[in-house]
Amino acid sequence: MRVILHDQDFSRAERLFSALPRQGLTVEDLPKAAIESGMAGLDEGAASLLPVLLGLMPERDAAGQVRRMRAAGVANPLVVLQDELDPDEVARILDDGADDVVGPPFAAVEIAARLRSVTRRHHGLRSQEVRSGGLTVYLDGRHPEFDGQPIRLSSSENTILRILALNSGKVVRRDALFDALYALADYQPYMKALDVHICKLRKKIEAHSGDGASMIRTYTGKGYALEGEGAAAG
Repeated sequence: MRVILHDQDFSRAERLFSALPRQGLTVEDLPKAAIESGMAGLDEGAASLLPVLLGLMPERDAAGQVRRMRAAGVANPLVVLQDELDPDEVARILDDGADDVVGPPFAAVEIAARLRSVTRRHHGLRSQEVRSGGLTVYLDGRHPEFDGQPIRLSSSENTILRILALNSGKVVRRDALFDALYALADYQPYMKALDVHICKLRKKIEAHSGDGASMIRTYTGKGYALEGEGAAAG
C-alpha cells in the first residue's frame, strides 16, 4: 500500500521513511503546496486509495491544519501524529476531520495497521479479506489465494488487486488506478503500463481459476472492476 507522508518533525519523518517500507508500505513525500491546494493534480478517484500520514510540531495547530485540508478538498483517509495525546486536542483533531490520531512511540507496525484500518473503513469494509468466488484478496499486503492456494504477484499487481478489492463490484477508473500506483512518484510510466499489469494479473488468476477475465472485467472507456459470483467483503 502507498501512503503519503507530510511530517514537520524531520527526524521522525526520516525514521518513518525507513521503517514503514518494512511494513509493506511505499511512502511518498507530500509537499506543503499539495496540502494547501487540496491535492491538486491527484485524480479525485485516487484520493480514497492513498491515505495521508500528517505529523505536526507540538506548537502547531493540528486541528486547524486538518480543518484547512478538508476545506481545501483533501478527501484522503487521514492519520495525524501527535507528540502528546491531550484528550481535548485529540477530540478537536478528530472533530475537524481526521480519521485517527497516533501518539508516541510511533511504532511502524501500529501506524501501518491504523492506516490499513482507516482505508478499510473509508470503503465500508470490516475485515482484511475480500472474497470473489474462490479468490480471496488480503488488504494487508499478503498474496491473494484461490481455493486456499497462494497466487504470487508483483508489488504493483498486488496493489491493483487490493484497490479493486476495496471497491469490489464497482468500476475503478483507469486514471484513479494509475494515480494510486504512481502519483507523486519520481518515475511516471505511460498509462499503458497499467494495462500490462492488468493483463499479467489476469493470467496469474486464470492459472488457478481458469477464468481471470471474468473476475477482473474491463469496462471500455471507464476502467476495471473485481467481479465474480459471491464477491463480498469478509
